[in-house]
Amino acid sequence: MGFVSTTYQIIKKLEDNERTKIINVILKLRGSVLTAYIFPRWRRLPDNYVKHFGHPDKTIKPGSSEMAGFIVAVDRDIYDFSNLETVWEALDSISSTHEDLQFLYQELTKEMDTTPERLSAPLENIEAKIDELWEKGIENKFVREECLRDIESKVYRDGLIEVQFNPHRKSIVSKARVEKRSRGKELCPYCIQEPGREDYFWNNYVISANPYPYYDHHIVIVNSEHVAQYIDEEALKVMAEFVLSSPHYFSVYNGPPGTSILSHMHFQAGIYTFPVEKAKKEILNEKDNLRVSRLLDFPTRGIVVEEEIDKMRSALCPEGRRP
Repeated sequence: MGFVSTTYQIIKKLEDNERTKIINVILKLRGSVLTAYIFPRWRRLPDNYVKHFGHPDKTIKPGSSEMAGFIVAVDRDIYDFSNLETVWEALDSISSTHEDLQFLYQELTKEMDTTPERLSAPLENIEAKIDELWEKGIENKFVREECLRDIESKVYRDGLIEVQFNPHRKSIVSKARVEKRSRGKELCPYCIQEPGREDYFWNNYVISANPYPYYDHHIVIVNSEHVAQYIDEEALKVMAEFVLSSPHYFSVYNGPPGTSILSHMHFQAGIYTFPVEKAKKEILNEKDNLRVSRLLDFPTRGIVVEEEIDKMRSALCPEGRRP
């Protein structure tokens, strides 16, 4: 097994456990290391926010970015309430505990199969095409550029938690809208062709800009078929192939119920450095070019899979586009 197979086997073990079954995943390529951050949790919303505001939409709604320490608030009162203590408590309460994950830690210390696997990433570098798509989205005002301009942010614990106030995303995600979509009362936003949207077709997926971004070059990678959100080995392979072909981007998967659009399989992607990248790690196993670790001293628990892929990267991902 290589990077993708190892990551998928970890996810499969987590999905079978009630205390670890909600999965969020981030894939990134940094230098010559392909990395997967796997965040398991057992509940959707944190009690401290719900109790304080008394409303299901007056809270942080953890997806991959939030589990990685990056909180986006669309309301001023939520932003003001979100300090080091409240955010840490919220993320800690929804995340699976180290005790929940003990069975997995023990499994991961066993002998690893590091038989190389083939990733059929396209030889062309698609970054330029995605960059062009993004710029066109801004030019024709499909992308609300104010979402990246009119924001405030605050950082805690030397960058382990970042909170952003982004009021222009207000009302995009709400309990009522999620319920309407689940009942088929609202059209799937990925299936309709909104005015000004540009698409790029790749690997049985459609790539387009996110009209309400909260990080640079925020895009969505949507399955060409209207199928429900899922994660399997093939989906992880697509995520890996994407970042290998677009080395300055990350890709994320938000698992049910951690996403607002459950009915259409998609990933998100963008250009950003998440707080989790600064977190301490404890190595659980290491063999050949593959390493598996767990996060330490971070508000959420997580498993980190890393593989050195220098030779593959030099062929697929030439340097020189961004610092």
